Amino acid sequence: MGGSLYQRIEKECEAHISAALQSLVGQSEDLVVFLSLIEKCWQDFCDQMLMIRGIALYLDRTYVKQTLNVRSLWDMGLLLFRKHLSLAAEVEHKTVFGLLKMIESER
Repeated sequence: MGGSLYQRIEKECEAHISAALQSLVGQSEDLVVFLSLIEKCWQDFCDQMLMIRGIALYLDRTYVKQTLNVRSLWDMGLLLFRKHLSLAAEVEHKTVFGLLKMIESER
């Protein structure tokens, strides 16, 4: 039962994260505005993963710790976010380029 619940949570998280990052494709060309959109997406993701982790705390503390090669819900969410960020090449490029521009402007 724990395994199927974990897989269902993972599937739903993956679909949601993918949709959230895909919604950023074609957004503002202004890098500062785009970075604020990415920050909002990241904050929403963190809040939602903390809520999911809180709701499924028992799953996270029992099934995940007892099963090899299964990551905590938080770690699973981070991996999915990173995976879908790299799949959305435009979003990844704008994010990295925007951050580098901000660093350059502060120097």
